[in-house]
Amino acid sequence: MMATKKFTQAQEVIFDETDWKKRTPRYDVAEARLGRVLTIRMAPGDDLYGTTLKICAERGVKAGVILSVAASLRRATLRNVWQFPNPWPINNDCRIFTPIEGPLELLQMSGNITQTEDGKPYLHAHVTISMGRPEATCFGGHLVEGCTIFSTCEMVLAEIEDLAFMRLLDKQTKVGEVFGIPVNGKSKAEIKKEISRRKARPNPHGKK
Repeated sequence: MMATKKFTQAQEVIFDETDWKKRTPRYDVAEARLGRVLTIRMAPGDDLYGTTLKICAERGVKAGVILSVAASLRRATLRNVWQFPNPWPINNDCRIFTPIEGPLELLQMSGNITQTEDGKPYLHAHVTISMGRPEATCFGGHLVEGCTIFSTCEMVLAEIEDLAFMRLLDKQTKVGEVFGIPVNGKSKAEIKKEISRRKARPNPHGKK
């Protein structure tokens, strides 16, 4: 069964919706290269979210990208945003968690592995799943705990090298956002200093 949430009230948008052509884009770009490639098979009963993080921690993957995933699921839980926050940040008052009972097929999963400031791997991934009854239907959302493997999960994950791929607090959105900091030739002290500088920016994704 699926949990549904009905809403009718229009939510106020908290960003300026001026002509996008007149807006100056703000973005953060960093170059890196791919390193090790991990081929993974998860067993029946494994949790997709938790097992991915466990493997990354055991294998020392601090930065990575999910290349492909194919799986069957006994059940899934998806997270989506159902209203704009006002003000930031997005929190659980703005989200809906939808449990879906299987059998299910995981059709697609995309996302990345970053590192938190305390050195732990952080998984940010979105998934698309299908249900075969009463007719073929697809659902999508943010991956959270509660996606249980039925028969198998086949994942290919690539490590990102020469980059501190960090999840840092963004001054605007007030949640952890992704930042790429090149590390080639830099000492740990220099990398730490750059992390502090990024965090101190009023707009971390743009120049002061």
